[in-house]
Amino acid sequence: MAKENSLKSQIYTAVFQSIISGEIPTDSIISEKSLVERYHVSKSPVREALVELCSEGVLRSIPRYGYAVVRLGPRDVRDILAFRAVLEPGCLAGVLEKITPEQLEELSELDRRCGKEASPDFWTHWENNKEFHLRLMACCGNAFAYGSLKKALDTLTRAYAQFYWDRWEQNAVPTDTRNHAIILEGIREKDRDKAVKALRADLDDFGMEQREK
Repeated sequence: MAKENSLKSQIYTAVFQSIISGEIPTDSIISEKSLVERYHVSKSPVREALVELCSEGVLRSIPRYGYAVVRLGPRDVRDILAFRAVLEPGCLAGVLEKITPEQLEELSELDRRCGKEASPDFWTHWENNKEFHLRLMACCGNAFAYGSLKKALDTLTRAYAQFYWDRWEQNAVPTDTRNHAIILEGIREKDRDKAVKALRADLDDFGMEQREK
């Protein structure tokens, strides 16, 4: 059973990454048979991975035909950002004074990784920025909120991959993390208003350069 779960997770990750990278185009149809042949596994873990991807809105099942990639658009991006604008500042406001020096140091390191030296390309920057926000949410100790944010960020990643990243210079590094330093200052100074205001400004900046292209 453990082996089957491990295979399912591996196939899930492989399919998801293939969608993000564009290896699986948004207009393509995925079949169980093609994945079984590609990964040299039985049908069971492939089917389980596809069912999970469907439950998360990444794929949709077409009976007797296969699985289609769910297309996302600007409206999806706006909805996700609106959700994040409520979730993240609210959670930060409730936990700011409990954030430990160790957690603050981890956040500072992630902010450093968002810079051009540590993130020389768009993809690396994107992943480091996502991790900064997830680590900030982890400080709240709310597993449901963390899972909700992770799902939102994964969906946002797919949306940008489908509609924005083909317009972006992949070797350029965005400036949409400029408010991280102010967020960290607010946390360090135990200034709730400063940190929350900076987080809201950061979310307003999130992916703006991609959206404007």
